[in-house]
Amino acid sequence: MAKIVFVIFFCILLSPLNSRAEGERATTICVDVDPPAPGTIKRDANGKKIINVDGISVEIVRAAFDHMGHKVEFSGDLPWNRCLREVELGNIDFALGVYFDDDRAKIFDYSTHYSTLTPQLFYLSSKPVTIAQSADFKNYRGCGIYGSSYAHYDLSPDGLDLGMDYDSLYRKLLNKRCDYFVEEWEAVFDSHSGKTFLSNPLVMHAPVPWARSPARHLVTAKNGVNSPMLTQINAALDHVIKTGIAEQAWKKSMGDIPYKP
Repeated sequence: MAKIVFVIFFCILLSPLNSRAEGERATTICVDVDPPAPGTIKRDANGKKIINVDGISVEIVRAAFDHMGHKVEFSGDLPWNRCLREVELGNIDFALGVYFDDDRAKIFDYSTHYSTLTPQLFYLSSKPVTIAQSADFKNYRGCGIYGSSYAHYDLSPDGLDLGMDYDSLYRKLLNKRCDYFVEEWEAVFDSHSGKTFLSNPLVMHAPVPWARSPARHLVTAKNGVNSPMLTQINAALDHVIKTGIAEQAWKKSMGDIPYKP
């Protein structure tokens, strides 16, 4: 009888913990989806657009949160600038795939990086562009994307003709509205229209050896309620990288292109 009473008492003690686990609020992460691939956009019963978010960064970070035992929800229905702003205000917990720069570091706390990319210069094959150092950019008209950081090229977005996404970069370059744009080779390759663009004979691309290779991070509001979680996130990302899970996610989209944490 005493054993039965003990078991019942032990189960009662555990039940609130189980309830909390089941009712745990998911960590929210916004993502730059550029642009959504066909078939990824659906609508709920009320007609609201839902974007099915996937990709290398999502897989790596989802694996890290699974390792932590935390629920996570990704959303890709906000413009990138708005995504960052909502994180800054604390309305969304984290933003995914953010490059480091000094201005952003005043606003956000950063996780460790989980992938490092290769700077590239894109230009028309009929109109070659020579950039031996950052000062040479002033000799040409450049395009960029709203909300993107170009600090690793020593470029300010203020001096670029900005658009919303990669497609806008391609159109402006092909229509000769700009002479060049800079972007990471892997990011273009993995974008919805990137593979087609990279095979276009009208466009050339070349490495930018002097530019700093940017890395992708999770960010949250500076000294915000989610900042203490970064220690645990960093440990989980380290686990996902060291066990090869991150590289497996990378290879699904990038094939033989080397993975660099």
